[in-house]
Amino acid sequence: MNFMPAAPIVSMDTTAHYAIRHFTDEDGLPQNSVKGIVPDKNGFLWLATENGLTRFDGNYFLNFNSDNVPGLKSSRMARIYPCDTAIAAETDIGQILTVTESKVKHIGNEMLGYKYQQYVATQNDYYPIRGWPDDYGAHFAKERPIVLPGNTDNYFKVDHDTISAVKDGRVVYRMIQPKLDLLHLFVCNSQLFYLRKDGQIIKWEKERPVNMSLTGDLLSDAAFGKGKMELFWNLPAQQVFVYVDHNCYQLQPAAGDRIHSSMVIRDFDLHQHYVTSVYYDRLNSRVFLGSSTKGLYICTRQQFKVRKTDNSEAEVFYAQAPFPGNAVVTTSGLTFNQNGKYNWRSSSFNREGALEKYTLARDRQGRYWGRAGMTLVGISPDFSQVFRKIELPYLINQVYTDQEGILWVGGKYPGLYYMKTADPGQALQFLKAAVEDVTYIKEGPPGILWIGSSNGLYRVHLPSGRTDTIRGLEGGFVRSIYIPQAGEIWITTYNRGVFLYRNEKLVALPQDRQQYMATTHCITEDEQGYFWLTTNKGLFSIRRQDALDFADGKQRDLFYYYFGKDQGFNTNEFNGGCEPCAFQYDNGDISLPSLDGLVQFAPSSIRMELPDKGIYIDWVEHNLKLTSTGERFDLPNNFRTFRVHVSSPYFGDSRNLQFYYSLEKADEEEEQQIWLPVSSDRTITFSSLPSGEYRIHIRKLKGFGRDQYIEKVIAIHIQQAFYEKGWFRLAIFIVLICLVVVFYKIRLRHIREKNQQLELKVMSRTRELEETMTILRESDKQLRKQSFMHERLLAAITHDIKTPLRFLLRVNKDEPSSGVLQEKEIKTVTYDSLYRMHHLVDNLIHYMRTSFLTGEFSEETVDIYQVVEEKMEIFGPVSGSKGIEIINNITPETTVMVNKLLLAVVLHNLLDNAIKYTARGYVELSAERDDRILTIHVLDMGSGMPEPVMNWINQTANEGSAHFGGAGIGLILVKELLTLINGRLLVKPGINGGTRISLLLHLNGG
Repeated sequence: MNFMPAAPIVSMDTTAHYAIRHFTDEDGLPQNSVKGIVPDKNGFLWLATENGLTRFDGNYFLNFNSDNVPGLKSSRMARIYPCDTAIAAETDIGQILTVTESKVKHIGNEMLGYKYQQYVATQNDYYPIRGWPDDYGAHFAKERPIVLPGNTDNYFKVDHDTISAVKDGRVVYRMIQPKLDLLHLFVCNSQLFYLRKDGQIIKWEKERPVNMSLTGDLLSDAAFGKGKMELFWNLPAQQVFVYVDHNCYQLQPAAGDRIHSSMVIRDFDLHQHYVTSVYYDRLNSRVFLGSSTKGLYICTRQQFKVRKTDNSEAEVFYAQAPFPGNAVVTTSGLTFNQNGKYNWRSSSFNREGALEKYTLARDRQGRYWGRAGMTLVGISPDFSQVFRKIELPYLINQVYTDQEGILWVGGKYPGLYYMKTADPGQALQFLKAAVEDVTYIKEGPPGILWIGSSNGLYRVHLPSGRTDTIRGLEGGFVRSIYIPQAGEIWITTYNRGVFLYRNEKLVALPQDRQQYMATTHCITEDEQGYFWLTTNKGLFSIRRQDALDFADGKQRDLFYYYFGKDQGFNTNEFNGGCEPCAFQYDNGDISLPSLDGLVQFAPSSIRMELPDKGIYIDWVEHNLKLTSTGERFDLPNNFRTFRVHVSSPYFGDSRNLQFYYSLEKADEEEEQQIWLPVSSDRTITFSSLPSGEYRIHIRKLKGFGRDQYIEKVIAIHIQQAFYEKGWFRLAIFIVLICLVVVFYKIRLRHIREKNQQLELKVMSRTRELEETMTILRESDKQLRKQSFMHERLLAAITHDIKTPLRFLLRVNKDEPSSGVLQEKEIKTVTYDSLYRMHHLVDNLIHYMRTSFLTGEFSEETVDIYQVVEEKMEIFGPVSGSKGIEIINNITPETTVMVNKLLLAVVLHNLLDNAIKYTARGYVELSAERDDRILTIHVLDMGSGMPEPVMNWINQTANEGSAHFGGAGIGLILVKELLTLINGRLLVKPGINGGTRISLLLHLNGG
């Protein structure tokens, strides 16, 4: 901070300042010559130009000319006439345009009222004045009378030095007034006035002149009555202005022969800008100036004052504190009183260790506390010297004094320091609270301290220091805290907007459309219950009760009123991050720190220009072609685009006028409408909507309060396409039924064909499966046979081959201890063993062949007698050696159709078993037959067959089965072969002992 020497109190400029907006053809104005300005009853402004009659809503121009008005032959407007019920404008060829409902609705050749105002170019005609200035008035006054309008049926005719009052075409009275300056005559409230060169104003009551008493702002103008004065008379708006030395004043007749003057604009050269028409909006302190060559100027009086000094380096302001004399002081020792006068205090202490700008607190003793890095600095009440410095272990962020006079200090690191300022010798004490990087400190109810930080909001309980973290603001950078009453905490944040914490519930206020309020520095409340919120992009005002209602769910939207730079700020960027973040004088005036000066204002004197006018449809476009406007539109089904342009007269900041729209179908109930913002060009566009009835809701918030909406509803009917009509749907229904029937039949036939194919496939697969199962069963049977054969082979080899071989080895070994056998006995035993081994091998070969044989066996006629005889020759030596007689009682030529080889194997094994188990005696073979069966009996005199073996042979279920462990390989082979020769065995004991085996052979395949 630069050192500033003491200086006397300096007065600030209190002159009214204006924000000027300039519109030309580059901004939408159809042409730069504005010949007349008049408002309509809806709030629009109408401009007469040389390229049409133009309606202005504050941001957009809607022009009516020969291009878009049927029947209009010329777009060159000559004048706007006074009219009590409508606005009437005349073209250069005498056509009259009549404006009703803020649209040009009629084109004619005669006036609806003020008919005498129409100019007819004849030699004896009079010239009607269009107001002042009038380029042709002075010229025509030399040739013919001129007419000053009174009302619809009376006027004042001026002919040289004679003034005549005319009513209904008759002269009511005359006055002789020599040396009158025609350009100083004007009419107000149907009365004629005259402005003299010395500033005196005369009114005529019939023939009698009356001197008017002038009051108001004009009297304080130094040039009044001395310099050149000019009248600017806006005839259609019925307003009269006096222009003196670059200042313009409005004249208004008042009661008691008085006429009041009001400042309209200061320091604006009307001649330099070729101004020919002036209109003043008194309610909003706004003047409209129409130029003959430079378009339209709009001058709005600025409502805010900026307090600055002559030192350009001292204009960035942050913390402020109250100063004696209803003034405010900054950390640099600069004070401003309520009238804007400033003074530099004796701030010699700033030579070393200047106070930083961001925090300044005043205690109950009137002393000030600030920071300088890690040093807490105490300043005397007159802000002239430092009385105390205290070093802290960390950087100081904010300093705050509560109602009890306790000074609180928060910094970068955890904890708070505090000190009772009433005790001058007390040292800072440490409070262990879970807060750090403190950005704002605010006292709550007794025993509560609210702390804002760069990481959220905290509630500290005193004196314990217990700290609560407020949920929902974690990670949020708190800029300021405002507590209007207990339990109601308002929080502003960096990049997250404004919050209300109440009843342990955190509610975020909605953002403005431009998101300017995302970073809100400070909340200051005025006496009317309005919040003033500073941001980096301007100043906002909101009604506190509206915000509370929104938090309680009683209100859907919030209306924010925006103030921008054109309201008097040097910059839209206000400053925050300081404490206090704003200052309020004793009388309620507010002082706000900005990047360029202190912005100060009296809230009660600030007028908010609310967007409370109606919503209007300017034009409608269907498939890029303009169509007639209205509140209902019929559109074809295949339309491509449908555009609606809306407007509402508003001449304040355009950010306060926000349109939203919603589209809903008439036959559908919407639970909650979806509102979309209308684009910046105020055009709503739709394309390709389905057929049906629709409603377009267009609305805006018109001001503060609950649900303060203005809404416009447009109905749209989208015609049905041919395919949506009843006859088409019926035809489609019939066709669909036919198609379903045809499809059903085709499908049914297809299914039948598929079923047939499936049946064939199933049959084929079934056959294949059966064949496979047969093969598998046969394979299983063969495997079982092979397994059994392996077992029998192993058993036979072990018992019938290995045992005889061992016996042969023993008897043929020349061992003395074995005994001496007779040579004949040895030969006999050897032969018998070898024969049995041969017979066993032969049976094994036959068995193996039978087991692996597939296919059919050939049959032939076999003589049983001959087969038996052949077998007897084979077994003769064996039976003879044992003394056994084989008897063949079979009749010769006993024949049967059978496979001879298989039958021979069966007889061989049966005869072998009979001889093997007979010690002495005989073996008899006989045969008998009937028509069906040939039976061959084999009877032996042996020891007999075991009963289990007999049972196994006699059971027919065992035919072809080899699953019996007590039978030899011969019997097993016989049982296997019986199925192949269509035979079976029956066994029973013999009559005189032994066994009788009967072989039954079925004849003729029976």
